[in-house]
Amino acid sequence: MREATHDPATPLATGLSPAELRLLLSFAYTGAVAGPWPVVLEAAETSLRYQAWGLLTLCLDVFTHGLTPETGLDVLAFAVAYDLAQVGRVAEDYILATFPSVVATPAFLDLPSHLLIRLLRSDELNVLHELEALEAASRWLMANGNGQEDLAREVLSSVRFALMSGQELKKVPSVAAGVADPKVLRELMVASLSPVAQLPCRVRSLEEVLVVCGGDKLTANLAARKPSRDLWFAHRYLSAVGLVKQVEWRALGHFPDGPRFRHAVAVVGNILYVLGGKRYYGVHDTLASVYRYQPMDDSWERLSSMTCGRSYFAAVALGDFIYALGGCSRELYCTDTVECYDLANDTWRCQPLPMALCGHAACALDGALYVSGGCNEASQCQASLLRYIPGMPATLLAPMNGQRAGHVMEEAGGQLYVAGGLCQQDGQTGYRDQLAFEVYSPKLDSWVLLSPLPHAHVVGGAAVLGGELLVLGGYSHETYQDTHLIHAYQPGARRWITRGTLPHAYTDLQVCVLTVPPALRGPSCLKDPSKSPETPNNT
Repeated sequence: MREATHDPATPLATGLSPAELRLLLSFAYTGAVAGPWPVVLEAAETSLRYQAWGLLTLCLDVFTHGLTPETGLDVLAFAVAYDLAQVGRVAEDYILATFPSVVATPAFLDLPSHLLIRLLRSDELNVLHELEALEAASRWLMANGNGQEDLAREVLSSVRFALMSGQELKKVPSVAAGVADPKVLRELMVASLSPVAQLPCRVRSLEEVLVVCGGDKLTANLAARKPSRDLWFAHRYLSAVGLVKQVEWRALGHFPDGPRFRHAVAVVGNILYVLGGKRYYGVHDTLASVYRYQPMDDSWERLSSMTCGRSYFAAVALGDFIYALGGCSRELYCTDTVECYDLANDTWRCQPLPMALCGHAACALDGALYVSGGCNEASQCQASLLRYIPGMPATLLAPMNGQRAGHVMEEAGGQLYVAGGLCQQDGQTGYRDQLAFEVYSPKLDSWVLLSPLPHAHVVGGAAVLGGELLVLGGYSHETYQDTHLIHAYQPGARRWITRGTLPHAYTDLQVCVLTVPPALRGPSCLKDPSKSPETPNNT
């Protein structure tokens, strides 16, 4: 203890600095590390230097499970410096998936050149279009290039100019102005686009893909509605002229028992669970059936049904269980029941919610279920947020800034984002589109309004992929027009962008993220438009 307060000017006999000794002693007594991110990095370095394996295990757990756009680059540099291969792979995968958000952080400018080049050359770099990769490279070179022509050439040669559209190629000189000699830039562009290149330019794509499950759409002649039984996955995003990018959609499979909409899905270990919903518009056609789909071998399995049919409900996976919360029953009444499905035993059991809800949204965070908004039995939109820990009474948390039902809620970075849906007009009995977009902090129990949604998405779908919140499909209650747009919110840049379009303008759909077999991503698997009326139009 005397050494812990030793004069910093005098080296300790053990070689430990006072700060290092305080850190090791604090961990020995508390089993924790308290302080901002630099303290965690210092703790990791100290644990390696003095072989404090318990402290190192704690730090590595933070590194692999608590990554953010601000900390990912530090973890990657640390892993490379200390040859921690597994930690390095986790950090690199995270940075590649959330690249637009990482680029917006100050730490990006401190990235060593060899790591920047490694990221830019990866096939899994997540960028909306290749011009974003050039913008990132130019931003880094502006801060670190210092007129080094060889460095600029090496960094910019990692950009895949062959993936750019004609309109994007015209922007290249202005984006890279001041970071490279125009002659060098022209040489790189010509070399990339040359027809004598030995290999075709690889398209960048993430290992995980966006999957659209079922939904409801208008027929081609706009005369009727037609529920879908298809599962589509977004194979890649293509460059095109204009604000709306093209998405190449490919068929993944279809439901084994016919079409489904107003259903719910949950994913556990890359296995998709499809629950409830409706097949058509009959009053009593509300399903209780549950299926399990394994994309790697394209197999479906019928599981035990829920105790009651449900539509307009939410399903969330938590641990070894899947929870089906609220919704409309076969008699079109809102229900307050929560059914819990045991994955190991294929059984259901029931518990109650504090109120009957339908059209709500739910997700899991830190061992708890969160339920937002929805309509009560009187068809009144709610602004409430409930925290539901299985086996305990539900807790009412800070309400949202506005009512909403038919919306989406997703967890990202330890926070809850809600978007879309509809709300009741002030002083009137009708409904209007809810465009407000907000985020909830569990630590502060408070909501913050963000940039509003650029387009109405009532009963649309949502997923988090590549660090972005994707909101898809739905309709506008004010115009009754369905939408095929995909909007993405980038937390790092704090902006909405248009990611592309759905195969069709779906409503009452479900969306998830899965890893699909490599064979499905090959060129031979493209859908033949002449053989199926369900083929997406890729526009």
